[in-house]
Amino acid sequence: MGNDVEIGRVTADQFADFRRVFNQTFGFSASEEELARIRPWTEVERAVVARAGDQIVGTSGAYSFDLALPWADPVGCAGITVVSVRTDHRRRGVLTRMMRQLFEDAYERGEPYAALWASEAPIYGRFGFGPAAPTIELEVPRSHGRLRRPVAVDEVRLVDRAAADAAIPALYEAFRRQRHGMLGLPAAWWERILGDESSDRDGASEKFYALIPDRGFAIYRLKSDWSSGHPAGTVQLQELIGLDPEATAMLWQFLLDIDLSGRVRAHRRPVDDPLPLLLADEGRADVKTGWPLQVCLLDLPVALAARGYGVDDTITLRVHDAFQPHNDGTWRLAVSDGKAVCEPAGTDAADVEFDAEVLAALVLGGHRASRYAAAGRLQAHTPGAVARTDRLFATDVAPWHGVMF
Repeated sequence: MGNDVEIGRVTADQFADFRRVFNQTFGFSASEEELARIRPWTEVERAVVARAGDQIVGTSGAYSFDLALPWADPVGCAGITVVSVRTDHRRRGVLTRMMRQLFEDAYERGEPYAALWASEAPIYGRFGFGPAAPTIELEVPRSHGRLRRPVAVDEVRLVDRAAADAAIPALYEAFRRQRHGMLGLPAAWWERILGDESSDRDGASEKFYALIPDRGFAIYRLKSDWSSGHPAGTVQLQELIGLDPEATAMLWQFLLDIDLSGRVRAHRRPVDDPLPLLLADEGRADVKTGWPLQVCLLDLPVALAARGYGVDDTITLRVHDAFQPHNDGTWRLAVSDGKAVCEPAGTDAADVEFDAEVLAALVLGGHRASRYAAAGRLQAHTPGAVARTDRLFATDVAPWHGVMF
């Protein structure tokens, strides 16, 4: 199976062919202009491809991010991306072989974590990815956008691209120190976030940048709609970050008051976003489950020891990881003064037992062990072990990352 396919690399002059194969697989545009635009933030040296003869039949790659962790400094994280397998080469082990190479590359780089956005999440659980940072989608009608405690928005400024370039990356990085789960973005990535190509608008306006100096920002578009005979446009929120509660409230109020709009719609917001509670009638916020950021532990003991913990305990974990045998086994996680040591536990009996994808879902505090136990996906072998695992991995805020890659 798949013996006619070779896993290899691409050179810089093969970038266009590599990207066209990915785009064509998913029906995206692959114009020369589009390829030139995305080239600056593509790490061609981290691309992994599958070839059948002289044709590329599978694509994958990685970005060099770092991951903000609870009560600890960020650590390296491979941002897995542009994963595709041509239809006529699926179910032949091509994806598995590309993922193995990507993992080996990241492991050699000293990146204990990997992350990705999965349009079909079940595909990636077998590689050890779990939904570590859940998100929600929010929609609020303007007619019910009054806040319980109205705030003035006179500090909010609409700024041009140059001012956005000067202020927003630093605000993002400052917020990342408050919110684990967020990925550090290389400098080239800010063109992707702040750039405004007309081909990306889909009938909406240019991007607007709302800024509260030193305190927060929002990036959005307005898509007009007069089909009902009165203005009912949609404010399409791309990013909103406030460094303090008042700044966050001001930015939401600003968006909810935009003329010619009928609603504000936001994707990939943190599950503890305060917007519903800010509203005078919180039931008017339509909240739906969004895509989670999927995370995988590439080096289990290093990944668990890298984060901080809110309680001290010692617990023994039996982790099943068929894809990464070096992670498969029984591990003793000992936490003292919030810092952890994770070592092989040999033949010691485990307190809890689960698959690697469950550990990945727990590692940032985005899910509770008790919920996985209730679903039969986590087994407790000692009394109170589930509650102890809950307390050990819990965090004071929900993990979040909203930038697609």
